[in-house]
Amino acid sequence: MVANGLEGRVICVEAAGFGHPHLEEAAPYDLIFANILMGPLISLAPDMARHCTESGHVILSGILNDQADAVIAAYENQGFSLVTRNEFGDWTTLVLIRNQSR
Repeated sequence: MVANGLEGRVICVEAAGFGHPHLEEAAPYDLIFANILMGPLISLAPDMARHCTESGHVILSGILNDQADAVIAAYENQGFSLVTRNEFGDWTTLVLIRNQSR
């Protein structure tokens, strides 16, 4: 953190999902990034919606191309809309926005 000039601006924590006091205290977030597999991403969809601001974005990666539609559906069910879908070889990265008034 010091080498990047971010000392005191970034706090690193280890948690399963949002299960850490620092994460709960700082919520909601304008931007959430997760680079994990399809199953955990789908399981986290309700928590992502709860911890994301209205009009906030989530960036999801670690998704195999043929699994992306299932992840999109899970997040749309939680009030997100797809902004972009990018494929890099066998992997997909999704950017979604949380709809207002959900």
